[in-house]
Amino acid sequence: MRVPLRFIIIAFPNAVHVLVQQMPASEAKDLETHSSVVEFSSKDRGAMTDVQFASEFIQEAYPVSATRRVAGAIGDAFEALKRRERSLPAHVRRDRPRQWTERRVRALWFKEARRVDHYEIQDLTAVAVEEARRERQYLEARQERLAAIIAFAEASEAGDVQFEASERIRGLGMSGTGFTDADDSADQSHGWGI
Repeated sequence: MRVPLRFIIIAFPNAVHVLVQQMPASEAKDLETHSSVVEFSSKDRGAMTDVQFASEFIQEAYPVSATRRVAGAIGDAFEALKRRERSLPAHVRRDRPRQWTERRVRALWFKEARRVDHYEIQDLTAVAVEEARRERQYLEARQERLAAIIAFAEASEAGDVQFEASERIRGLGMSGTGFTDADDSADQSHGWGI
């Protein structure tokens, strides 16, 4: 009997990871990586192991940036994985060989782990999807704020600014929107401790 396959596709800036999950009737859960995109690491183009896959998965979901260092990214990933773990039923948590620890996340990040279990890949997938949704929601909200600022600027150039529109822009919490107590026409070279 053929087992139906379910695909989970998660797109990140550097690569697309495709997971193929087979669920045989024996309830043994095997996870295979499938397609030429996943079989090779996006960094060194060598054969990709489960540990490399998990490491890249975490690093793509929680990238290091100017505002988030490696320790912060590992901490964010750990907190998300613990939230996921706490949301599972008690019998599922009890059947797992180990719980998520910050040390385990660090070992996956730095590719020090010897193996990656199926439930760990499932948790990483769920957390990556959650983070992608959160990021998309943030970007949509930011896009709305920027569109409101552009509309306000265009309206102010045309002289159509109303008090309600300026209050709406002010309520967006965007710094640098031009709402200051300073008078642009006044000489501001004095009075700043100079």
